[in-house]
Amino acid sequence: MSIQATNITFRHGPRFGLQDISVVIEPGMVTGLIGPNGSGKTTLIRILCGFLKPESGSVKLLGRSLESWSQHDRARHIAYVSQTWRPVFPFTVEQIILMGRTPWKSGYGAFETDDDLAVAEEAIALLRLNDLRHEPITQLSGGELQRVMVATAVAQQTDVIILDEPTTHLDISWQQSILESLREVVAERSLTLLASIHDLNLASMYSDRIIMLSKGRLVAQGEPDVVLTPGQLEEVFNTSLDVEPNRYGNSPAISYRSPYHPRTIDAG
Repeated sequence: MSIQATNITFRHGPRFGLQDISVVIEPGMVTGLIGPNGSGKTTLIRILCGFLKPESGSVKLLGRSLESWSQHDRARHIAYVSQTWRPVFPFTVEQIILMGRTPWKSGYGAFETDDDLAVAEEAIALLRLNDLRHEPITQLSGGELQRVMVATAVAQQTDVIILDEPTTHLDISWQQSILESLREVVAERSLTLLASIHDLNLASMYSDRIIMLSKGRLVAQGEPDVVLTPGQLEEVFNTSLDVEPNRYGNSPAISYRSPYHPRTIDAG
């Protein structure tokens, strides 16, 4: 299932949030969304999820206008993970992940079925959360909480998963672990996955396609080696970056030049 956005424009007060953006998020692929702070990544994500209505343009899910879907039906097709979430109530990790099954329940407050429990168990195993399953989420670290939210999205069993900075608060080993797990799920279920990623090398390594935004405009979209070129990176990030092509197939390695050391440093 793909999501198609055509000529999307959105304003934040007097400023443009997005200007004439057209993108297609394809099924069976991981699409990375990159750009500097304020480039419009979160705004685009919120429009694709149906949380914001564009000033002009359209978004289609399964060929239908996203606006025509009820909130409940959208939740059966699109799972969303925010880059920030502050839990208030001390639900356990397991309880939170089971809440991902809510769109599939027959009624509000219905008990979990055996299928719900099995799906939640798979998500717990995938994100390696078994040791934390009975911990209250109010006592988790930022990285642990992020893993719980990704697991909840996986347990929702939607066709589309949209993540806003899913590797926030995670050390490098967990960043790679989560992105590798998500790639496995995408391949196994032919899901549509869009993730905004701050680290350019992670975006390069784990994305099949990349969308690059700058100042609310679409700069480029395509395979990593097409998008992550020295010229486009310098234009968007306003800094000189070295690009080593084909280090991981079509995934170039990116580093920046330090003014204090002669060697370059990975652009993470």
